[in-house]
Amino acid sequence: MCKMLGLVSNLETYIGPSYEILVRILRQLCEGGDCHGDGSGFAWYGANGWDVKKTEKPLWESKELGSFIAYTRSVAMIIHARRSSYPAISLQGPRVDNSHPFLAELFGFKWVFAHNGAVDFRDDLYRLSVKDKVLEYRGRVYKLESYGIDSEIFFRILLHTIEELGEEEPKSVPAALRRMLTSDMFRRIHALNFIMGSNKYLYAFRFCDERYAEAGKYSLYYLKRTGLSEAGRILLRRPNEANLIISSEPFTSDKWIGVAREIKKDLPTEEWIPLENGEILIVPIGKPDKATKEAVL
Repeated sequence: MCKMLGLVSNLETYIGPSYEILVRILRQLCEGGDCHGDGSGFAWYGANGWDVKKTEKPLWESKELGSFIAYTRSVAMIIHARRSSYPAISLQGPRVDNSHPFLAELFGFKWVFAHNGAVDFRDDLYRLSVKDKVLEYRGRVYKLESYGIDSEIFFRILLHTIEELGEEEPKSVPAALRRMLTSDMFRRIHALNFIMGSNKYLYAFRFCDERYAEAGKYSLYYLKRTGLSEAGRILLRRPNEANLIISSEPFTSDKWIGVAREIKKDLPTEEWIPLENGEILIVPIGKPDKATKEAVL
């Protein structure tokens, strides 16, 4: 079970203290036996679209990645901390190649993807060369970043399905998800929470099959924060700034406010809204006030 955070802002911004709070929560979870230390990564949206920086180290151990995250300015970003479901000695285990987010191109633009969960595909759905990092699906050959972990395979098949549908964003993404999730391509979906970015939108999707996984373990929350809100006056730099934040952990809620106040002692609790099972949040990049939700299933 991985941890993720996504952000869309109306202005170029730093994640700053929110990153410090997230790292402290991850370290505390690890000390309690729920460790997400099998690699980490950061995606940010810049002048040329999305870019990614990753490491095989835990988020709280990589000073280089940590400094980069804390001080990179962007209108959209994604942070991921991996907990691998593969054996440590396998090619698909804790290696920088397998760290999220993953990056791929569609329609001439870069897309990024970070996932929490596990997906079991039908055996005959595709061909995979793990060592060569090559995926063959429906007559197309894709060169992978990872050694064929389920998260990146799902990402590539999702982009393939979006291309096949030929619809415009943002309706193409829930439509592609709907087609995939109602097909017979899966043997089992443990959980399929993800944050994905295109050149126009940030998407956050929550899905957990409660036959195989405890739904409460695969949550996604979001909140809108402005520079004029009580928390915004402490965490943001400008009164006209507005952020929409998506997170596996509601890090300024009652659950984690004690940890958050170790970083910012006067920080108030905030009301985080949970995404319902099967629901997708769609946020135009640079326009957090225009976010919409839709039931995929």
